[in-house]
Amino acid sequence: MSSALPPVVCMVGRSGSGKTTVLEGLVRIFRGWGLRVGTIKHDPHGEMQWDQPGKDTWRHREAGAELVLGITPHWLWLSRRLDRPLTLPELLRECEGLDLVLAEGFKTAAAPKVEVIRQETGLNPLEGLEERWAVVSDFPIDLGVPCFRFEELEALAAFLAQRLRLPRVR
Repeated sequence: MSSALPPVVCMVGRSGSGKTTVLEGLVRIFRGWGLRVGTIKHDPHGEMQWDQPGKDTWRHREAGAELVLGITPHWLWLSRRLDRPLTLPELLRECEGLDLVLAEGFKTAAAPKVEVIRQETGLNPLEGLEERWAVVSDFPIDLGVPCFRFEELEALAAFLAQRLRLPRVR
């Protein structure tokens, strides 16, 4: 097992935009390539329902993530009480040995991001978003980065793999 921290890509966007759907699709694709993938769900409001059928962390696991972490201001799911929220780099230490971590949330973290935008949740992109590498949207939008449709997750995975220099094991 490698001691290097895996690369991370954050799925960000408004509530209901499809972040979990995109993350779930990417986990399946990368797992199909033979990569070991972990996920982190960020809930800054502390309302997460951990590992409930149909909910985000359950969907991450069902998609094939080898490790699923959930984080709120006061809890890290793998159930450990926290005195403060952990940062993304601190959480990545829990993921040593994985090839890739896909995070849901962390829009202010210093990490690459894929913004998910859906017409019904608002046409405006997130303001002040740094390190936006790509967009997934159900309508054409030019933010100066590649834009993928929801049915183009294979192409998004290939784009991310190239940017991150990920191997295709199988």
